[in-house]
Amino acid sequence: MKRIITAISSLVILASLVACESAQSGPFVKDFKADVKEHFNEEQLNYLRSENYADTTPYNGNMSKSKPVPVTFSWKSYRKKTNLWLRYKETRFGVSRVNIAYYPNLKENNYEFYNPVFGYEYLAFAYTDSEFSPEEYRGEEEVVFTVNPTVPGPRNIYLEGVENARDIGGWGKFVNGEYKLFMKQGLIYRSGRFNEDKSEQVKVTITENGLSEINNHLRFKTEIDLRKTSTNEIGGLKDKSVLGDKVNYIQLPMAYNGNNILTFKGKVNGDDYEYDNPSMIKQFFEILADYNNYPINFHCSIGKDRTGCLAYLIEGLMGFDQETMYRDYMFTNFADAGLCKLTDITERYGKTIDEYTNGDTLQEKVYNYLNEVIGVSKENLDKVISNLKE
Repeated sequence: MKRIITAISSLVILASLVACESAQSGPFVKDFKADVKEHFNEEQLNYLRSENYADTTPYNGNMSKSKPVPVTFSWKSYRKKTNLWLRYKETRFGVSRVNIAYYPNLKENNYEFYNPVFGYEYLAFAYTDSEFSPEEYRGEEEVVFTVNPTVPGPRNIYLEGVENARDIGGWGKFVNGEYKLFMKQGLIYRSGRFNEDKSEQVKVTITENGLSEINNHLRFKTEIDLRKTSTNEIGGLKDKSVLGDKVNYIQLPMAYNGNNILTFKGKVNGDDYEYDNPSMIKQFFEILADYNNYPINFHCSIGKDRTGCLAYLIEGLMGFDQETMYRDYMFTNFADAGLCKLTDITERYGKTIDEYTNGDTLQEKVYNYLNEVIGVSKENLDKVISNLKE
């Protein structure tokens, strides 16, 4: 008798599943929704709203608090896997519905979407039919959303397995209630390393989810590694990025060890290699001058000092105000990357720029210093500004 009841129950369940499947017509999921919140978490908001930009206490580089708040998608589906697409509904270049992110074969009926571009109107849809081509999409079961910061701050980037990642282009200021960016988003990213330092064999630290975010959304074309090669700080890397074959990997080894990163030349303790930071900085800006290299990610080990110095120069060249430049450096304290102190800038490379006599504004001083001292041509500096100008 029990076997008969079990068989009848199984038939009822099967019939219910068939009915549910039939009720879902077409390739799209049902009840597709997006929960959009503030980009920055509470700890980050408290700092960004504070007038004391030199103090990030208690977040002093000893814990991972740099993760932004995601847009959470949810839906109903009676199939095992779902494909999620996100597009700009429109872009400022006049191209409509450009694919920006793709997340295939999702097994749950929800997904946390990180790293949206500020101010862009997104169109998102999800589908289950593997034979459906997203290019055929005509507007069914979609959600439209925009993420706008309520305070000036970075476009904070979450890459699983990577500390201290952000898009320099997210920084801006409010003018008559409208958020005005200092430079374009999605072109230059700063971060910590993607593989373990000093390992004889390459040990990748970015996870598969982190790699998926780069390959399916951020789409880095160039990785610039500032770590020392002579001491194997690069962890066995030679000429290939751990991010994949499509990413051009460039080594520009720079030394720090408490020195002025901007000016240091020579040897460091335990290393016979002759470092030449100004030469590496010159090459760095020559890479930035070529638009074919973008999007670019640059990093040292933890993305703090050498990375911070180059970020400072980019930001100065693009007309950032100095407080914003200081805040970007101090924002590293929300990552597990070691303590940042504002004096690391004000007493070293920042002081070098501030005291440079040729230029009335900080932007002019950075431009002239890069040209006259570092040796970057005016042609290349103008190309960098043109590439990044919002």
